Amino acid sequence: MGKVFGQTKVDTAYIEAYAEKMSVTGFVSTNSLEIKQDHAYYKPNYPINVGLDFAIKNTVIDLELAYGIAPLRKKEFGKTRSFDFQLHRYGRHFVLDLFYQNYKGFYQEQKNTEIKLYPNMLVRQIGAEGTYIFNGDKFSARAAFEQSEKQLKSAGSFVLGGAIYLDKIAFEKDQPVSDQNYIQNLQLGGSMGYAYSWPINDRWLMSGMATGGINVGNETELLQKVKIRAYPTAFARGSAGYHKSDWAAAFSFLINSKSLSGLQNNSLNLTSISMQLSYVKHFNNLFRKRKL
Repeated sequence: MGKVFGQTKVDTAYIEAYAEKMSVTGFVSTNSLEIKQDHAYYKPNYPINVGLDFAIKNTVIDLELAYGIAPLRKKEFGKTRSFDFQLHRYGRHFVLDLFYQNYKGFYQEQKNTEIKLYPNMLVRQIGAEGTYIFNGDKFSARAAFEQSEKQLKSAGSFVLGGAIYLDKIAFEKDQPVSDQNYIQNLQLGGSMGYAYSWPINDRWLMSGMATGGINVGNETELLQKVKIRAYPTAFARGSAGYHKSDWAAAFSFLINSKSLSGLQNNSLNLTSISMQLSYVKHFNNLFRKRKL
């Protein structure tokens, strides 16, 4: 059985479109960009965000506004100045992820419960990932991760991805992470993995997608000397959603991790973590017509 959703054929025994033309999403989220060096973690005091997203089905109109309302931790964990822009678009067979993340101000929780602050430490990540879903006519990434469709039956798919990243870390002088003042690393690579959605019943849906891969690249100065290294990567996202006829609620997460020290010495890692609680309302008209 098949049907065309927005010029793309899908198996309607597995995927159902919402009948409404528009949707608005309210959400609460957190974003973080963290460094792990051996057994030490350097974390920002990232904010809690609230936001709205408005979309019109089968068009390019999708507007999102988010605002950080307060740091997650108390002032003892320092102050972080951050700009975190992420764009995640879920198509029938293709997923696009864009990142521009800039964080300044980190802390480290030490064994004696002391908190050491690094107010001048800077981490910046610019990147893009594209993921191809082979079984997109039965597995709906839109149902799993943006609640814009319904997954009627369990379905999975192998996925294949490619990525490019430019990462920069500027250290403080007394920070025992690197003997350099900063690292600027360019990586390009590929990954593969699997995605799966499981409708527990008519309302609840559990979904996940995970990939692992290898990037190649190096610090930008060494690339000029044609010195190339290999870096392991991992990317996972998941969600638990509750769907009704014209609305849905969901919790979702995204974890994107890569090495910055290569396969031979995997001691320095950069990880982006995002979590979101959202409510999606589907409707046809912005304003209801009054009955005469």
